[in-house]
Amino acid sequence: MAKNYIQPDIEVESTKEKRSLIIGLTWPALAESFFTSIVSIIDMVMVSSLGAYAIGAVGLVAQPRFVMLSVFMAMNVGSTAMVSRFKGAGDQKSANLVLNQSMLMSLGFALVICISMFAWGDNLIRFLAGNNISEDMIQGASVYLRIQVYGFPALAFTFTINAALRGVGNTRAAFYNNGVSNIVKIFFNYCLIGGALGFPALGIEGAAISMIIAQFVALAMALYVVLAGKEFIRLDLKKLFHFDFPMIKRIFNIGFPALVEQFIMRTGVMLYTRIVTSLGDHSYAAHMIAMNLQQLSFMTGMSFGTAATTLVGQSLGRLREDLARVYVKMTQQLNFIVAVAVTLFLFFGGELICSLYSDDPEMIRLAANMLKIVALANPFSSSRFVYVAALRGAGDSRFAAVITFVGILIMRPIISFVLVFPPFPFMLDLAGVWIALCSDGIACYFLARGRFMKGNWASIKV
Repeated sequence: MAKNYIQPDIEVESTKEKRSLIIGLTWPALAESFFTSIVSIIDMVMVSSLGAYAIGAVGLVAQPRFVMLSVFMAMNVGSTAMVSRFKGAGDQKSANLVLNQSMLMSLGFALVICISMFAWGDNLIRFLAGNNISEDMIQGASVYLRIQVYGFPALAFTFTINAALRGVGNTRAAFYNNGVSNIVKIFFNYCLIGGALGFPALGIEGAAISMIIAQFVALAMALYVVLAGKEFIRLDLKKLFHFDFPMIKRIFNIGFPALVEQFIMRTGVMLYTRIVTSLGDHSYAAHMIAMNLQQLSFMTGMSFGTAATTLVGQSLGRLREDLARVYVKMTQQLNFIVAVAVTLFLFFGGELICSLYSDDPEMIRLAANMLKIVALANPFSSSRFVYVAALRGAGDSRFAAVITFVGILIMRPIISFVLVFPPFPFMLDLAGVWIALCSDGIACYFLARGRFMKGNWASIKV
């Protein structure tokens, strides 16, 4: 068996030791999310130097990009759940098999998705833009997407490796490889967007190229971790193209509901984006500034959710449902404390940070007001991620698809339409769109909490 891998003892007795274990699993993911969010903010600020069209162009590409990533995010739910169960049971051979088969699945999906985006990416951009977005913004988005597709396989493989490592409790690897790659991205943004240190000024194309370079750096670091033989799991390149269909089926059975969830989510978000783009370039640029900063609101829930997924999976691997419940309760308590701090920051500091993106007072005011709406809903929205992650750690990914369908595909577009467009009397414009966004997050919190409290997840076989 490989030596020196991380193996936290989840069956500790004291509350203090349990809290330390949760924090130990969460802080790398939280630091990774925070660092990634800060880099994303810096990235958008650097892009905004090209004008409002560039802010909107990057925003339009975000939706096709998430469509591409959604396949891997879904399959990685299965990978993390399976690896965490095998880690809990001490079955290293099966955990390695999950990693190898997950990488093989990622390769197949990456080829299909990249070909699809080369063929239909421009059409998707135009669909999202609707009729009220300028041609400059659309053309910028098309160029940005076409370049980004080349780096997508590297991003997909990195996601898959990091997901498997989280299953064994190693959340630090993702923190380090994303941290380094984000620094690389900022450096090449500086060099390639405006032209510096002898590099050409490539504008929005330079921003896309810098992202590709950073993605390959992250992949190299992730591969090193799983090839070095120091972790509980190890990637065997000689067996990479050996199909194990029973294991693929097990991974797919858990990941498929998450894939349906992601498909529903992306469909709902694209409908939502069409509503926002109908408000014009100015409102859409303000929307993207607020969206760029909104990630600070859900990074806490997603980071603590990483700990919940790992601890629930490993607890059930040891047949300890009681321990899983204790860990989820404590994880929620810690998450709430951090979420309140983020809420205060967004509510009172939103206008100051929005001013980094633009010198247009109206755009700054509009984006800052949207952050106030997010801040009020954040304690509920953030806690939703922890419950959903706990359910996924138990293999109950189907319910996440159900609440995503209810929240994003039904509630968000309908509430947006009612609050924004005639003949309804509200006519709240961008504020109506953001009220709808927060409403579905609050609704999903209560649905996910009810599902967890019911307890059927404890008997799911993976």
